[in-house]
Amino acid sequence: MSPTLPSERRTMPRALVAVAVAVMLVASGCARTLPESPTQGAFGPASEQVTPSPTGVATATASPTSSPTATSTPTTTPTPKPTPTDPWKALSAKTQKQFKKCRTTTVGPGSSGACALLVVKKLKAAHYYPWALTSRINQTSGANAILNYQRSRGLPATGIVAKKTWLALASKAPVVPTVLPKKCLTKGVVICVDQAHRKLFWLKDGEVKKTVKVRVGGYNYLKKKKQKKGEWRIYATANGTWKVYDKQVDPPSDNYGSGAMPYSVMFYPDMYVHYSPGFHAVGYAGSSHGCVNVGSLSDAIWIFKHTPIGAKVHIFSATKV
Repeated sequence: MSPTLPSERRTMPRALVAVAVAVMLVASGCARTLPESPTQGAFGPASEQVTPSPTGVATATASPTSSPTATSTPTTTPTPKPTPTDPWKALSAKTQKQFKKCRTTTVGPGSSGACALLVVKKLKAAHYYPWALTSRINQTSGANAILNYQRSRGLPATGIVAKKTWLALASKAPVVPTVLPKKCLTKGVVICVDQAHRKLFWLKDGEVKKTVKVRVGGYNYLKKKKQKKGEWRIYATANGTWKVYDKQVDPPSDNYGSGAMPYSVMFYPDMYVHYSPGFHAVGYAGSSHGCVNVGSLSDAIWIFKHTPIGAKVHIFSATKV
């Protein structure tokens, strides 16, 4: 899609819910904790506009003269508040029946049963789960399919299917439109990463010169040195605006070793745009630990060569709720 310019039946264990909802980055090579970005959150309301009269001049209408002896008592009738509507009632009876037993449950990594299978079926129908059907949400492809679906619909990327995500799946909510923020449309070179559509836009002076499919942070496992065990959780790519401070063909990494992040364009300590052999091999079945993965080596080399030190990097997520 071309960007518009500008503008279970087993309920998941509580511990896994807390783990999946905790969206953070861990230090060293595509995993570092970042402060909450001021760019995150719902978009603000549109500005009110005043429509001029056809003549461009406001006109006043003369009111009839009231009799000095006439009196009028204004009647004040309170405006009734609109009655909230249940969005589920707008769905077909068949759909309501299909989701009735699951819409009050939570499904996420490790969940299994009928509701987990329903999630997989709906993700598959929405083209976010190209693998075989399973009644268990595993900790790689299943969890990341949920995350990618949520981002594409402007939902909070928690990796957990709860009330809002159930409704989106049931109602076949559309993908959010591709709109590049104004921060991407400035002078010079800008790398603009759209998490909802998993795309990197390389711009120069406000014009898109190259569009590349990317993979961002998600549900992953990390085991650092001197640790006996690692941890499964969401290692997110944080929204925000940075500048490229360095570029390295093969940067060292304590966690991943040599050759793990070729052609790295570094825009935040331990958070880079780089070629990913893993993304090239397994696609969206996995995720990064916060970096922006490029699955095409030629595209990664192109970005590396054409992006100067000091170029702006802006990462954003379209948000509806």
